[in-house]
Amino acid sequence: MQIIMNKKYLNYVYIVLAATLWGLMGVFVKGLGSLGLHTVQIALLRALISMLFIGCLIICRDPSLFRIKLRDIWMFLGTGIVSYFLFNICYFTSIKENGVAISSVLLYTCPIFVTLMACIFFGEKMTPVKAVCLLLAVSGCALVSGLASGDVRNITFYGVFMGLASAFTYSLYSIISTFALRKYKPITVTFYTFFFGSIAAFIVGRPIDTFVTICTPPGIMWSLALGVFSGALPYFLYTKGLSGVEASYASVVSTIEPVVASLIGIFLYHEPSDFFTIFGICLIILASIVLNFRRVTATKGNARK
Repeated sequence: MQIIMNKKYLNYVYIVLAATLWGLMGVFVKGLGSLGLHTVQIALLRALISMLFIGCLIICRDPSLFRIKLRDIWMFLGTGIVSYFLFNICYFTSIKENGVAISSVLLYTCPIFVTLMACIFFGEKMTPVKAVCLLLAVSGCALVSGLASGDVRNITFYGVFMGLASAFTYSLYSIISTFALRKYKPITVTFYTFFFGSIAAFIVGRPIDTFVTICTPPGIMWSLALGVFSGALPYFLYTKGLSGVEASYASVVSTIEPVVASLIGIFLYHEPSDFFTIFGICLIILASIVLNFRRVTATKGNARK
């Protein structure tokens, strides 16, 4: 019993580590952006380096982990193209437009999209608590974007839109990967996520120009850091954690990511940090935690029934 509990706690540790590493992603994105790379090229580097890193691990560990069934490819197309490639384009664009802190917080409006889609497509009721959380999140977005304070000089509405779009695509990873984990190991799911994400990015990312640009010591350093520390390693850790923790629990624990990213944006890059911005960040994170916690409670209640 003690061993089982320790394994479960270890899964939470995996998710916390993954969220922390993801929170550092803005540092690497800004580093590569300073070299002249655009968002699709950065997404290509992240996917390609992560895929090669994990592929080497599989070759050394067990090559049979590469095997997947043709009828299951839809899962990896979903995690690779929708939940990885499109998410990266939206998120990196948001960082470029509005900075690390604001982009990371907008990303964590993803439970709002899950709640709305559940009400529209699955007939779930809009409870008072859900309505309050939606109001908190919308209010937080208004404060973060500068609408409430009237100061929008450093914020672009295009960046806010892309930040919200990143939240929508991001919310799909936990859902789709849960199906994949019923049949495949975490490392297999992670590899094919980056494999199909690499293909999508390779088609539109001008690979030759990308590789020429990074052929410098800073370019190589930033590329490896992005691919390993905010790509392969956190995706593997998070997927590993999901194998022993419900997606709803993982969503609550991973809210540490916007906290880490916000602190980096504020203290490292001196991004806007007035009262309205900080208060808006708190409102969005609070709404995210409450909505995810209700999903956890509902899951436990259904399990008891």
